[in-house]
Amino acid sequence: MSSLKAARADNFYHPPDWDPRRGSRAELAAARLGEPAWKAHPLRERAKKLGEGILVVRFEMPFDVRCSGCGNRIAKGVRFNAEKKCVGKYLSTKVWSFRMMCAAEDGTSRTDRTRNAHYIEVRTDPKAADYVVAEGAVRVGDLDKLPGAKVPSAEELGVEELADPKDRERRAADPFYGLEHAPAARRSVERARAERVSALEDARASAWLDDYGSSQVLRR
Repeated sequence: MSSLKAARADNFYHPPDWDPRRGSRAELAAARLGEPAWKAHPLRERAKKLGEGILVVRFEMPFDVRCSGCGNRIAKGVRFNAEKKCVGKYLSTKVWSFRMMCAAEDGTSRTDRTRNAHYIEVRTDPKAADYVVAEGAVRVGDLDKLPGAKVPSAEELGVEELADPKDRERRAADPFYGLEHAPAARRSVERARAERVSALEDARASAWLDDYGSSQVLRR
């Protein structure tokens, strides 16, 4: 028989001496040949460390971090193949650890995975309903924790430093008060920004003064 129905029937053939309660058909065939039964986990390579309690999952970075090994920034949403493992409990909730290799590449030896691999470990924090970086990286909001990191001052950032809580509350409640007491640094930053925007507008206007000529240049 060569019909499709006959071909499908062959796939569902069960030997008369096969008992599904004792094992699979592959185990029965291996026992007949005297060979060990080959058993594969449904998750394949992802479950090769399942005996150690580790399962490889697809993990998405929950926030922006900077790798402590190569110094590159890893944005929120970047996905990794991470080793998921239970490392403890908070009350009755398990604390999960996700350990992954840094995937940043900039063409230098510091990001060479074969010679200089960097691992990042992120854990769940059930108490705060958040994630925490255990090792290998620093959250972008906590860059001051990096070794040798220098936190820029308010003057370098061009902002005003408010040390008095009462003054901060008054500025938040009265916008005109904050406008009247704006420091010279803020005004200078705004002036430089306005000059830069004006220069960009002038450059664009001069470049596109002749639309036909500009289009010809782009087509070359």
